[in-house]
Amino acid sequence: MIINSNLTLYHKSIDSNTKLEVYNRYFYEKIWWFGGQGVSLNKGLQNVNNVIVRIPYDLNDIDISNISVGDILVKGRVDLDIETQEDLKDYEVYIITSVNNNTFGNTPHVHIEGK
Repeated sequence: MIINSNLTLYHKSIDSNTKLEVYNRYFYEKIWWFGGQGVSLNKGLQNVNNVIVRIPYDLNDIDISNISVGDILVKGRVDLDIETQEDLKDYEVYIITSVNNNTFGNTPHVHIEGK
């Protein structure tokens, strides 16, 4: 697997005391990132905006329970605690649409897709 980037992930959960949404920030140093925003005459805007991310277990400390559909992905390191997604308006953000825990093969990893 080619390592070409790093990632900040904002995991959304519900605070048990306040019953409000909270975002916990996780940083993954060595990941594979493919896709992003752009326009393609062949694929159309929607397909080009998809991202695929692979986080290898052997290069990152991963707790799969902190990665869910609906969480927020930001390419690169973001040192910002947020209360809502709107706090990331100055960044290129993607919402996780699928998570697969690929623990088999030569390179076990978490496979994430987002839009």
